[in-house]
Order: sequence, then structure tokens, then C-alpha cells
Amino acid sequence: MDYKPYSMEWSRRRYLAEAIQQYFDSDAPVNVILDDIVDVLNKNVLEHKTRAEKFQEVLEGLKSLPY
Repeated sequence: MDYKPYSMEWSRRRYLAEAIQQYFDSDAPVNVILDDIVDVLNKNVLEHKTRAEKFQEVLEGLKSLPY
């Protein structure tokens, strides 16, 4: 995709391309690349689950307040 230069999307794609290139430049095995991708995504899932649980606690606390 062609993004407008220096836009948020352009920068995001550039950083991703540079990160991928580093794996190839260092001749990283495919399983290392895939393990790293899975690890990063799993970490994000865990962080989002934790945040969602905190939001749920706040909502439950608000619901228990007398009106």
C-alpha cells in the first residue's frame, strides 16, 4: 500500500519493514521470527485482558453504587 509520506500509517509500515529486515540481516531462523511475533502478540493479548478486567471491576463498582 502507498501511504502519504510521514503519515502515521507510513511510519508504522516503515518501522515494521525495518524490524523484519533486521531479522533477515542477522540471518535469524524462521522459527525465531515466528516465535518473536507470537510472543509479542501474546503479550499484547495479556495486557489487554488485564486492562479489560480492571475496567470490568470499575463498572461493577459503579453499578453497586446507590442511586
